Amino acid sequence: MNTKKPRIIVMVLGLICIIMAASTITAFALAGTSTDELKEKEKTIADLNTQLAKLTNELAILMQNQNQYENQTSQINDLKTQIDALNSDLDTANKNLEVLKKIVNLDAKTVIYNKTLIQNAGDRNNIFHESTAYAGYILIEATSNSTNSCYFEISYTFKNVLFEHKVYLDKANEKTTIILPVLPATLKIILGNDNDNITTEDAKNPTIYDNKVQAAITLVY
Repeated sequence: MNTKKPRIIVMVLGLICIIMAASTITAFALAGTSTDELKEKEKTIADLNTQLAKLTNELAILMQNQNQYENQTSQINDLKTQIDALNSDLDTANKNLEVLKKIVNLDAKTVIYNKTLIQNAGDRNNIFHESTAYAGYILIEATSNSTNSCYFEISYTFKNVLFEHKVYLDKANEKTTIILPVLPATLKIILGNDNDNITTEDAKNPTIYDNKVQAAITLVY
């Protein structure tokens, strides 16, 4: 009995030593594994920080480029607005040039009067009284139902000189054409009827001296 007890104790102690040794080896193995993982994680973190710094730098560049893009877009829009305004001015200038070409060629025409009226005996009607901007001529085409009673009186003052013309419609029921030069001035046109000497017999029917006049007046410059 006494011989068996020491053997059991030795065996137990041996197992304890084996277990302790295994535990120590396992602890060192675990400790070594944890250190490697930490180093790997530290390396991963360092790589991620490097990537983060790179992305942050790229983001800053992108933001700067975005600001430049927005500024350039704003400048482009401003330039487009200026171009549109210049194109509008150019269109206006071209239109004005065409008008001036017509004026130089005496091809600009404006109808200033086109009516049919009864011109009473002895009356004078002011049918046009406005300023003209350019030199040109006036074209009157008129018809009256009488001879040498109705007339057009055209007058204007240029450089303190009065220009005055009085032209009768000398053909009954036939068109009379009148062409007179005009200068830049205030142009006045009067339509009159000289039949004002009504006799006692005529006074019973004074309208026999009233004349029907159809007139078209065109200003050309």
